[in-house]
Amino acid sequence: MTWAEFQLRLFAYNRIQKNQWLKIAELSTNVLIAGFIDGKDKKKRINEIRKSYLGEGKPKGLSDSQRNAILKAQQQYNNKE
Repeated sequence: MTWAEFQLRLFAYNRIQKNQWLKIAELSTNVLIAGFIDGKDKKKRINEIRKSYLGEGKPKGLSDSQRNAILKAQQQYNNKE
């Protein structure tokens, strides 16, 4: 087997494993939250959990510009005293 064939098989294997874990994650999510949320919100919540599991979700926290603005305001406040 050539290196290219090995890489293709590795890519396929990783994709299959990822899909299997997504199925398990979705099933467990349905089991855990199915009775506790409204049916209209279920699809949205499942997609949020799936994205966070895959690492595709939006990073929570401050952006660099927000962080810089807060640090600047803190420095201005500290310099007043």
